Amino acid sequence: MNKLIGVGVLSVLISSGAQALSLEGAWSLQDADNTQVKLDAAVEDVVKEINFFIRALARPVLEKETQICNTWLLATDTTQFLWQCDDNPPGELALNANSSEMMSDDGRLIVGTLKKTDNRISTILESERGKRTNVWQIVSENEMHYTTTLESDKIPKPLTWTLTYTR
Repeated sequence: MNKLIGVGVLSVLISSGAQALSLEGAWSLQDADNTQVKLDAAVEDVVKEINFFIRALARPVLEKETQICNTWLLATDTTQFLWQCDDNPPGELALNANSSEMMSDDGRLIVGTLKKTDNRISTILESERGKRTNVWQIVSENEMHYTTTLESDKIPKPLTWTLTYTR
């Protein structure tokens, strides 16, 4: 019976043209105490497949890439999507371009693409080091999942982690 009520309410919302949930705004990390444990486990899952002698070199490089954002600020205007992790400089990608070029802090050329749906925004950032895919997906009005996947020919498999944020 509850499933039928839920489907009925969802149908009314869809047919009435209800506003889609928005990712825009400030989001705060949840379960911060366990975040480092999740990231360490993700790194270990990748480095366990790397040659024993290279692991000690690979681990700190991958750990550096698993930056924890305590707060995400997300915004979209008529021409671009902006995202900011804590007090770091914001990233931006054009909404209507096939791709955008930018320079990293260390002088690397990065090509970025953006994919946007009603409940999800993905940025794909590629350089000679590899590819980083960031996905912000709204789960409910006050909950969002942020997933990052790092891919490179220097690691045996993608490094992926997901964190939960709330408004």
